[in-house]
Amino acid sequence: MVSAISPILLVEDDPSLRDSLGQFLHDHGYRTVVARTAREGREMLRTARPWLCLLDLNLPDGSGLDLLKRLIQQRIDIRVVVMTAFDLQRLRPADMAGVLVGWLTKPVNPADLLAIVMAEDQRRRSSAAAAQPEDQGHTI
Repeated sequence: MVSAISPILLVEDDPSLRDSLGQFLHDHGYRTVVARTAREGREMLRTARPWLCLLDLNLPDGSGLDLLKRLIQQRIDIRVVVMTAFDLQRLRPADMAGVLVGWLTKPVNPADLLAIVMAEDQRRRSSAAAAQPEDQGHTI
């Protein structure tokens, strides 16, 4: 069964990769929304309110890195996994602490992707459970 909670945003311009990763995540119980460009990614962040973003760095209308920096500057509550075929030395993970949770080199290994998604899902669920008030066990 696919989760009804907030989706995972997949920002990827390659249709075959976008479709295969979306189907793979769906098959493992995750709902996805997709964007083909940085502009669509910004719109989906606003409208779909995803909890995780799988972000390609090389997009047709700009750099996914610019989108990542914008997420950090605006303090948007989301975690990001970068997917790229390019050298990752442009990324400075210390500058992205709390937002960037991983990166995957293309071609993306589905097992590696699933491991990151599941770990982040567990972290998110644990954080949500910790935020819930405890049952005080009061009787009337």
